[in-house]
Amino acid sequence: MDLKQFAMNVAQAVRWRPLALAKPLARHWQRVDYKKKYDIFICGGAEHFDMLRALLPRLSPFGRLHLASITLTEAQLKDLRQYYDHLYKPQHDPDGYLNFNLFCIRDLHRHAQAPFFIKLDADAALQDDWIDWVERSVAEHPEAVLLGIKEGVAKINFELYGPLVRKKLGSDIRVIDGQKVIGGFCVGQTAFFQRHHRFMQIIHELCYCFEDGRRHRPSPQPEEWCEADGADTLAFQLAGDYRNLQILGNEDTLRSLVVHALGAADRMLVLDSQEAIRVPHGPGFGHPRNWT
Repeated sequence: MDLKQFAMNVAQAVRWRPLALAKPLARHWQRVDYKKKYDIFICGGAEHFDMLRALLPRLSPFGRLHLASITLTEAQLKDLRQYYDHLYKPQHDPDGYLNFNLFCIRDLHRHAQAPFFIKLDADAALQDDWIDWVERSVAEHPEAVLLGIKEGVAKINFELYGPLVRKKLGSDIRVIDGQKVIGGFCVGQTAFFQRHHRFMQIIHELCYCFEDGRRHRPSPQPEEWCEADGADTLAFQLAGDYRNLQILGNEDTLRSLVVHALGAADRMLVLDSQEAIRVPHGPGFGHPRNWT
């Protein structure tokens, strides 16, 4: 995309758009300032530069664009600088893929300020009208806290229980055959995830930082965990399909799990984008190891 096309996209970023109303014949118009409506988060490393170079111009006009990377070179960042609003260099883990997951779990919701956040992977493919799917989805489903274009192949089956869990979260957690919204492209309600940020971090830490009831990774919030570091193995138990949460963090599974655990499953929707947004996903699709 050349600079002329990018300028045309920017010109459309604040534009007059019709609103769908209950009365079909009524036509009101509202000015949409996308930079105040959406925060857009994307991670990528040096090996994803060509994908980012093609994707960021499509994203930039439609929200505050947050880029997270520790391996993009200074020259590459300079080339992308005209498109992103904020740059983060997370240092959660030297493994790029783990670093990407942990940034999305621990930092993304804290950095969001707009009513909605959009999180996508660097290998997503967007048509010119991709934002129309987002706008239509949030307008037609104002109650939704998480919207996605695809459902995960596997269901969420997960249990977290024990006295420590009940002390921290108020009750045990049990999710059976829960739907998962994949993280390749999703839209979240910022207020919901910020309100429940501590809830999400506690589940994450009990899965990711403990093994067999004992801590094996340091806490990002040690002040929260004084009593747990000396806890015995009966303080809490995990059951079900929790291994990816324990090994990788698995940001999209955790995000969907939190929605289920909070009793908001009916507010998590998968809606067909009609190919306006495409992400590689499914059996046999591997994980690049150097995302950030």
